[in-house]
Amino acid sequence: MNSRKFFILFIACAAMPLIAAQLSLSMGWFSQGGNNKGQFLQHEIQLLPDVTHSAPDNSVQDKFANARVHWHLVYVQAATCDQECEQALFTLQQLYAGMGRKQLKIKTLVMATQKPAQLKQFPAIAWQPEQGTAAELQNQIVIVNQRGLVLLRYPVDGNPEHMCDLARDIRTDLLRLINYDRSGA
Repeated sequence: MNSRKFFILFIACAAMPLIAAQLSLSMGWFSQGGNNKGQFLQHEIQLLPDVTHSAPDNSVQDKFANARVHWHLVYVQAATCDQECEQALFTLQQLYAGMGRKQLKIKTLVMATQKPAQLKQFPAIAWQPEQGTAAELQNQIVIVNQRGLVLLRYPVDGNPEHMCDLARDIRTDLLRLINYDRSGA
């Protein structure tokens, strides 16, 4: 085989996967958003303060505790804590308990204007006062990274069967995020 035939054969073999990829994208055979279960936000929302740039007056123990927490599961409560709110808090508690040793990397929060009375029943969930940026996320569970940005959101309804599916979806996405997180490695 002369060098000219080899070069043409080499170029054809290298171009074949690129042509196949372009064809699959243009024909719609590949679904681009099929991996995540939650909804991505169209714009950035800074829900929590950035723990990677904490103030210098914090103690060493606080910095160590914040360094381990990379992900936050936050329920943004509506005006009052009704049955939907209780279902969401129960779901957050169950998700946290089901994470096993990966609990060290997550923190569960409820954001509300006032501390819900039902929060006594859920020891793993902390309360944080709601800021004005959370208005469009009411009645939703969101996954927040350590920089305080909301990544995925999950609308909450009061149906217990839907909440089981929602918890499964959140767990799947959160485990994927924890496993691919390289900021602490």
